[in-house]
Amino acid sequence: MIKYARIVLTGGFYLLRDFPKVIKHSKHPERYDLMDRFLQVKKVVQEINRSSFHAEFLVEGMGDIPEGQVLFVGNHVSLYDPVAMATIIDRPVGFLCKKEVEKMPLASQVAKSLDSTFIDREDLRSEIKAIANLTRKMEKDKRLSYVIFPEGTRSKRPDFELLPFHSGSFKVATKLQIPVVPFAFYLTDRILNQRYHYHRYPVQVRFLKPILPSEYENLDTKQIADIARERIASALSEMKAKDRGLVKSLNGYSDKKVDKILHR
Repeated sequence: MIKYARIVLTGGFYLLRDFPKVIKHSKHPERYDLMDRFLQVKKVVQEINRSSFHAEFLVEGMGDIPEGQVLFVGNHVSLYDPVAMATIIDRPVGFLCKKEVEKMPLASQVAKSLDSTFIDREDLRSEIKAIANLTRKMEKDKRLSYVIFPEGTRSKRPDFELLPFHSGSFKVATKLQIPVVPFAFYLTDRILNQRYHYHRYPVQVRFLKPILPSEYENLDTKQIADIARERIASALSEMKAKDRGLVKSLNGYSDKKVDKILHR
């Protein structure tokens, strides 16, 4: 509870000052420009990250993201993942969210403001409808890209093994003929995990080689999903090897201190 109390105390001012506009946007998003809605959310999450989360974003591959509309697909380990993406990304994005998010304070308003789509993972018809719905949203506004976590749920500690990908998520890209951009997050869960109390939390984010329409034109969605998953898994292995040094250097910890906290 100590960590959550600190977040509320240090970030409460920014929420009170800036979040009412996000709430207004979420109630009638069609009345407001997509970029204005996105920039307001980005402003809030950047302020909260700076004042409360103490995250140090270490981003690679941003320059390799194609211009225009893309489908971002990545691994999912924490509720913090969408916050991280909204903080660092340079274009309006919506999220494919589980239906439970609709009932979560703050998260629901952010999701709706960003033209996100909600899905019941237990209902196949819901998944089909959700993919069709977000496809329509992207067709309507070509500035809108989407973020999907194709594992369908968060992977859990202790090893955060990458789960199988739902290939249906990739139908959005094949229908709209847009690039698929795999990305990898490494241990974003530490931001909210009560067991970890660093001065600075390294958040490794890596955008990987995009899968272009010309490359997947003769592939089915399962094959595209396998390529994306393989690239993400490879990146996570490399990021894991770098984590210890990052935790040490960002926090000024000794080798003994790093060994202790990383084996909790």
